[in-house]
This record gives sequence, C-alpha cells and structure tokens, in this order.
Amino acid sequence: MNLLHRYFMKLIRMLLGFALIAIAIVIAKQSFCLAPWNVLNDGISYTCSVTMGTANIIAGSLILLLDLILRETFGVGMVLNIWLIGMFTDVFMALNARLSLLPRIEEIPLQIVFCFLALIINAFGIYFYMSARMGAGPRDTLVVFLTKHLPFPVGLCKLLLEAVVCLTGWFFGGEVGVGTFLFVLCGGPILQFVFRLFRFDVKAVKNESILDTWRIVTHRQTLPERQ
Repeated sequence: MNLLHRYFMKLIRMLLGFALIAIAIVIAKQSFCLAPWNVLNDGISYTCSVTMGTANIIAGSLILLLDLILRETFGVGMVLNIWLIGMFTDVFMALNARLSLLPRIEEIPLQIVFCFLALIINAFGIYFYMSARMGAGPRDTLVVFLTKHLPFPVGLCKLLLEAVVCLTGWFFGGEVGVGTFLFVLCGGPILQFVFRLFRFDVKAVKNESILDTWRIVTHRQTLPERQ
C-alpha cells in the first residue's frame, strides 16, 4: 500500500466518522435529545444567533486552544473535526428542513428510541475518525487526556466531562430533553462498548501530529506499519 493510498483511506475513515457524528446531531436535535456538547453548541447558537454548525466550530476552536495548553497531540484530524462536523451538521440540518426527512418528535417513547439510535451512530462516528490516528477531535482529546491521567475507564471519564458540559450549555439556553440525560448516562458506556467491539484501545493510540504528517509526506519519516 503506497503512501497516497494510505492517506486516502485515512481521509475516508475521518470523513465517514464526521458525517456519522453530524447525522447523529440532526437526529438528536429533532428528538429533543441533544448530546451534552451539543447542548453547549445549542446554547452558543441561541446566545450568539448563529447556526449549530457555526457554534460547533466556535466551541471546537476554543477547546482546541485548551488541548494545546495541555500539550495533547495536535493532528490534521483535529482541525478537520472542528470544521467538517460543523459544516456537515449545517448541511444535513438544511437538507432535513427542506425535505422533511425527520420531523420534530414529541412523543417521549419515540424520543428515547431515536436517542439510542443517535448514541450508537455517534459512537461509531467517533471510532471511525479516531481509528485513522490523525489526531482526535478537540473534545475527544480532552476525554483521552482525562483517561490517561485519571484511574478511570474512558466511559466514566466521558460521562463526568459531559455532565459538566451539559450543565454549562443549559445555563446558556441550550435545549435539554429527556434524551439528553440518556446521552450523559449512556454515551460513555456505549462508546466504550464500540471501542471494545473493534478492539480499539484509546490509551495505546499514537496519534499522528501535524509535524509527523509533514515528515512522512516529505519522506523524512516512515509511516508505522499498523496505521
């Protein structure tokens, strides 16, 4: 497998992951079960009168600065995560509004069903882009940082972080529904299950930094065989 093909496959994995996450956001928005980070994005959207996608980019950029302060790996995937999830979210929301693919769901039992659907799609999306090893997104990088420095599994670290984020988003006017609490309680365990399903150990992942990518592309460094 040559260098161009390997990076092409990495890009495909990331794009698939970002698209799945954006689809999960649309499903969650329509069923009143926004994930904690998207409750924050919704609060920013409400406060600043911007789209959810733009709010995602604003929040992601700020969290990126925090990740850099924490000296976490800064990769191409992190930058693409910030911009592409926001762009995909706005595109999919616009398509949904135009085509009426999924109306707002008022019934609580259906909200719960679609909440779990969004949770599962979101977890697979996170796995696909993180498994490209081009750098986790800014939010997931915080989860990785906590997992590395606290004696807790990734699921619990994700749960604790998102509980704090959810309260912050709600304070700024973000939409909180019954399904939001399912995201807080079940998001981490479902993500952990998907990681185990694919035998993906987040603690063992060596993400490729932008400097690594430059060295590999310029043939100053070899691409690890297991990537």
